[in-house]
Amino acid sequence: MEDGYGLVLSGGGTKGAYEVGAWKALKKMNIPISAIVGTSIGAINGALMLQDDQRKIERIYSKIQMSDIFETNEAIDPSKSLFSLDNIRGLIKEYVLQRGLDTAPLEKMIRTNIDLDKIYQSDIDFGIVTYSIKELTAIERFKNEIPKEEMVKFLLASASFPIFKPQKLEGKRFIDGGVYDNMPINMLLKKGYKKIIVIDIAGMGIRRKLEKNQDVYVKMIRCSEDLGGTFDFDQERIQRNLKMGYLDTLRAFQKLQGHYYFFSPRSFRQLLENFNLDVIYGLETAAKIYSLDRYKIYTADEFLKTLMESHANAQKRYKSLRNKAMLGKLVQNPRKIPEMLDNGLIVVWFEEMIETWPGQEFSRIAKMFDEYTLAGTAMIELQNYLLE
Repeated sequence: MEDGYGLVLSGGGTKGAYEVGAWKALKKMNIPISAIVGTSIGAINGALMLQDDQRKIERIYSKIQMSDIFETNEAIDPSKSLFSLDNIRGLIKEYVLQRGLDTAPLEKMIRTNIDLDKIYQSDIDFGIVTYSIKELTAIERFKNEIPKEEMVKFLLASASFPIFKPQKLEGKRFIDGGVYDNMPINMLLKKGYKKIIVIDIAGMGIRRKLEKNQDVYVKMIRCSEDLGGTFDFDQERIQRNLKMGYLDTLRAFQKLQGHYYFFSPRSFRQLLENFNLDVIYGLETAAKIYSLDRYKIYTADEFLKTLMESHANAQKRYKSLRNKAMLGKLVQNPRKIPEMLDNGLIVVWFEEMIETWPGQEFSRIAKMFDEYTLAGTAMIELQNYLLE
């Protein structure tokens, strides 16, 4: 245990793709993992991770559909999030008729994709959390406490979201472990782990107070953007979440740098050679406003070139708008700026105000729109740099 980390995977439905990306990054960095504990999708992901087949896990997420998790009727649209307004009525009807959604498809998927022999033969320990309805108590068990023939049922029990039918196990009914502890760090603490990595996907559920002392190191890796809904099966979203888990984890271990975007340490040092941290933050803010691709690792030159191209295009559109005398309305009512200008144009407008407006007059606007002021100031610095 001294040489390895304990890894904690939380519940959160399809947001679990983020955990898969994080695992890929941990493997790339050769971070030693001695144990994995998980709740709900975190438990299922953990079981898959013990098989040491990253491509297999990614293939599962690349094809996953609502019908792979539970049986649905025609009133539920599988192309939309389960809890979307369009699906709520059908979901309630299905729940009432079945007294909970039937997760037979999930059981089939688990049995098809999880090799129990590999789980029990792995040197990595593995723990699961579920919750007994009858006893109103949590069940926290490691694999040496779970008979091999019952492992699939324990995984299903841990992932039995409250709208699903409870899982029957050992003569009792169990539901999702998230109702007790969606982030079971304490399982590892009780077992004596001193170094713990936690992947936080902001899933629904209870988070219990940590029972740790001063000599325990807990590294939290949190999603740097909204991962969407718990049952969001949109493939574009799932793939973005997977990439974000990978990038956020590399940055958490200082293998990547950046505030909002991602750079190799060498590329970030190149930026620091020409701009201070405030300006770099402003450049990243401008890039965010211009919707530059966030799911990649940039070189310094590529980032600045792509950003400047977006800014130049916005400047052309802004000039056309100015020629139509539409900007006066914005000066009279600054609160309408976000409504009347697309994000790119507003950066150019703030750039102009910074350079031309009297300080006192501009300061009133700047206080209301800190982000745009920061972006506009940074773009002035970038253009001055490119002129040198």
